[in-house]
Parts: sequence; C-alpha cells; structure tokens
Amino acid sequence: MNKRDEQVGLEAKSEIPPSMKRYFWRLGIFMTAYMVILIWGLSLKNSANPPEGFFVYALAILTALPMCGVFWTVFRLLVEMEDEYQRFLVAKQIMLATAITLCAATIWQFLNVYELMTEGPQWFGVIWLVTFGIAGGIVRWRA
Repeated sequence: MNKRDEQVGLEAKSEIPPSMKRYFWRLGIFMTAYMVILIWGLSLKNSANPPEGFFVYALAILTALPMCGVFWTVFRLLVEMEDEYQRFLVAKQIMLATAITLCAATIWQFLNVYELMTEGPQWFGVIWLVTFGIAGGIVRWRA
C-alpha cells in the first residue's frame, strides 16, 4: 500500500457520517431558535410594559418548543445512525443523562417535601442537555 492509498483510507475513516451532519444542522437550528426566542421573550417579560394573560402562556410554550426540537433531534440521530455500536453508545448516553437528570429532580422534590428547599432547578431540559454532554464522555471512556 502506498502513501496515497493510506491517506485516502485515513480521510475515509475521519469523514463525518451523514447522520451526524444532519444532527449538527438540526441541533444548530433548534438551539439558535431557542436562544433567539428566549432572549426576546425575557426582554419582553422584563420590559417596562410586560405582556400579560394568554400572550405570556403562548410565549412560554413558544420558548419550550425549540428545546423539544432538540430532544427530537437527539432521538432522530439514534434512528438514523448506521453504525450499531455508535448507536448503542448514544443509547447508553441518553439513558445515563436521563438517569442523572431524574435523580436531580427526585432529590429536589424530596428537599421540597421536607421544606428544606422551596426554590429549585427550573431548567430540567437544559440540565438534561448538560448531562447528555457529560454522559457522552463517560460512556465512551468506559466503552
């Protein structure tokens, strides 16, 4: 095998799979939409004349929809991945992130039940995304 063949082989191995490219595009679109809507919504809420009534409910739901799109994007990646081992690792990553997030929610719930803490985490979707990122390293480190 000559150097040209070796280089072509390395380029083929390091190419990003189409499913990952679609994942990154979708994630970028949904996260951008989330940031824009969140900043816009919070600026309206904190303005001199904040919206009231139905509009606030609609704004809250509108802010949540891109996060729902992010979750759909993660699960769509799982469906579209062609490499079974990589799919298995992503499935483990999803399960670990979900378990960590549910543990945090459960702990906060009982701190609240025993009246030790009345305020608690409100951003469970974001907490899940952070733990999803951390879980990716853990899952692949232990693979």
